[in-house]
Amino acid sequence: MLYWVSFVLVTSISAVLRGYNYRWINVPLDATTIVYATVTGLVVFHILARLMTLPIKRQAVAAIATIFVLVFVFDVGFQLIRTLLGPDAEHLTVATAVTRENVLAGGLFWFVPFCLWAAAIMALLHNDEARKRERLQLVAEAEANAQLARAADAERKAASTELSLLRLQLNPHFMCNTLGAVSTLIIEGRHDEANQTVEKLAGFLRDVADSGHSHDNLLSDEFDIVDTYLAIECFRFGDRLQVSLALPVDLEDALVPNFILQPLVENAIKHAVTNSTETVVLRVSARQDEDELVITVEDNGPDASFAQSDSGRIGIGLQNTRSRLSLRYGNTANLEAGPAERGFRSTIRLPLEIQDEIRQSKARSSG
Repeated sequence: MLYWVSFVLVTSISAVLRGYNYRWINVPLDATTIVYATVTGLVVFHILARLMTLPIKRQAVAAIATIFVLVFVFDVGFQLIRTLLGPDAEHLTVATAVTRENVLAGGLFWFVPFCLWAAAIMALLHNDEARKRERLQLVAEAEANAQLARAADAERKAASTELSLLRLQLNPHFMCNTLGAVSTLIIEGRHDEANQTVEKLAGFLRDVADSGHSHDNLLSDEFDIVDTYLAIECFRFGDRLQVSLALPVDLEDALVPNFILQPLVENAIKHAVTNSTETVVLRVSARQDEDELVITVEDNGPDASFAQSDSGRIGIGLQNTRSRLSLRYGNTANLEAGPAERGFRSTIRLPLEIQDEIRQSKARSSG
């Protein structure tokens, strides 16, 4: 309606400037024309809305053709209104107002303003259509992101569950060996050593339980767990086992998957110490290699040839460790295990992450 109000005002002012004597008697005709044009515009709007499914060129041709026909129909109505409300209504009749000449001239007069109005409406319809497509795209992207987030969450939960299952598979081996050692000490009457072994076992289980609250653990805590475990095994094997732990101070706060060293150490105990009648030296060490953390478990046991056989040392412990590293780090971590110059060596390589550095990085990003 605002468009047609503006059009009638401009037309009336233009007529006055050309010398037309505009009077109050013209107001009813102008007001009725505005309402009539607005109602006709609503009809045109619905027609144009139906044309939105057509290609843009066909839309333009169809819109122009529709308006060209409609303006002549519109002018017929306008001429009838003039016979009722026009300033010269008393001199007009339907026969004198609705003539071919008047309708033709009036239709051509109304064609331009209706085309301009239709162009504005088409622009608004296209803009609204573009916004709808944009909203649909945003909704689709949001749904896709939500699905990806749900898939990632499910994958994390599956990985966490698998890690827990892998870890639970390791515990029975150690428990059976330790309880067997305690039983042997009791049978041999070495009650003090049996009590110390049980105390070490209790401390070890507490450490394991504490480390189970998170997926990562400090490397120093992992070394403490290994130290406690090897202390128990030293009661079991006596002089047949010597232990060497080497952890640089600057790597004590490095983050590693919890319980990651235990299967490697158990592997060395099972295959090197158990099968040897001589003293076996078991070394656990850590070092930094550029941006990687390298952890090595090495023994000088006598079974290098056995390690190369089909069964060898590649049992559940090493397989589970590889699986855990793959789930946690993907291709950026690995476990290499095989014969050394004498004995067997297992080496873990994983990205170096220091706890304090991670905390400071998070603090900087949040600040």
